[in-house]
Amino acid sequence: MRPAAAALATLLATSSAAAQTNLAETYFNNGNRAFAAQRYDEAARAFREAHAISHRPELLFNLSRALERSGDYVGAVQALQDFASAGAPGFDRAALDQMLTQLRPRADQQRGREETARRAGQAPEVIVRERTVERSVIEPRWFRVEYRRSTVSNVGPWVTLGVGAALGVAGVIQGVIASGSVNTLNNVNAGTEAWSQSAADAHSSASGEVTRAYVFGGLGLGLAAAGALWLALRGPGERVEVRDAPRIAVGPYGLGLAIGGTL
Repeated sequence: MRPAAAALATLLATSSAAAQTNLAETYFNNGNRAFAAQRYDEAARAFREAHAISHRPELLFNLSRALERSGDYVGAVQALQDFASAGAPGFDRAALDQMLTQLRPRADQQRGREETARRAGQAPEVIVRERTVERSVIEPRWFRVEYRRSTVSNVGPWVTLGVGAALGVAGVIQGVIASGSVNTLNNVNAGTEAWSQSAADAHSSASGEVTRAYVFGGLGLGLAAAGALWLALRGPGERVEVRDAPRIAVGPYGLGLAIGGTL
């Protein structure tokens, strides 16, 4: 029983790790889309969640960029410093130091404004946004954004490509058959082959075979091109907000069921 239990625990651990990787990738993609759409607060939450799951330091750089664009310079400096502390993989250290040098005065100004607002008993916009982001750090795990395409958009391009490929193959086959018929007629005309029933059949079918080869080949090429163009232009799909399903986690001493999120 122990080997079976160990194997089951290993399988569940592997499945859980794969699920977490997919979830981190989802947040990363959501963050990129939100950043491109200039929804910087949403992008910051998504990048923060992706980093909390995967711990990839590059996500700290993305988080810093999103926070800077949203006006949270204090958070941007902190994320960039964390990125530097993690080794800043693949990034020029001199350029990173220059970015920090440019951001720190803005962060100091932000702190000054917030301190003035606190003394006056007010809640600056950045402080309110920071609190919102802090609350939302947990929420995206159970309420995230996905992009879904319709069935037609998912299946249509591949069906079109498949039909185009099938017609293309049919055109090639017809071309081979037509080539054989034309060769037979050429041999008869050249006197290297006597007239026979096969030559008569080739004479009657050659024209139709050549026509079918061109028609099938042309249609196949056109449909394949249409399918490829459809794939390129169909877009990410409709933006949908969904709740995560409960996730299974494996405890250090046996199996444990950890439900994440609300149903």
